[in-house]
Amino acid sequence: MKAGFIGLGALAVAAGLSTFGAAAFELPKVGVPDWFGGDSKGEALAPGATADCPVIVNENGSHMIRSPAGADAASVHHQLSIKSTARECIVEGDHLAIRVGIEGDAMLGPVGAPGSYGGAIRVALRRTKDDSILSSKTYRVSAAIPSGAARADFRLLADPIVAPTVAKAQEDYEILVGFTDGAAADDAPVHKKKKGRR
Repeated sequence: MKAGFIGLGALAVAAGLSTFGAAAFELPKVGVPDWFGGDSKGEALAPGATADCPVIVNENGSHMIRSPAGADAASVHHQLSIKSTARECIVEGDHLAIRVGIEGDAMLGPVGAPGSYGGAIRVALRRTKDDSILSSKTYRVSAAIPSGAARADFRLLADPIVAPTVAKAQEDYEILVGFTDGAAADDAPVHKKKKGRR
């Protein structure tokens, strides 16, 4: 039986410079197809794929970084945002392999200029019963905004996260995704979880 590809929306910044005044939050209408060997409908084909997959959590505004940090709407040079996420879980004996995909963009602010802009995104697995981090890795993403344009996309397919198989992965684990805002790869702070999981 084919297991369904699981695509989750993250906090999204709507197109246009007006978003620098207030971020718009919305869920994409479709997932991210073909990332994990799926067909055009995004159906996972990998042996052992399971629908019991941890949710993706984005905490404390980490879906977006701006430069300069803390700038008001009129002073933003550029911002990077996570627009959508997807994940797939595969049972491999006594372990669960979790693959995570992220899409986002770089957008120029009112004082921005074309160029290449990047940031660090952390992908971590947290055990819910004690908030302990079982796996964590930080990746560098970047997008080049050409002359005459105001935005460009980036895409990240993280390395598989391997964790012990549990009775209910959706309850026992959660996947943390977000910009580290300059924190070191293995030392990025993970804050206590808040309501509003996606």
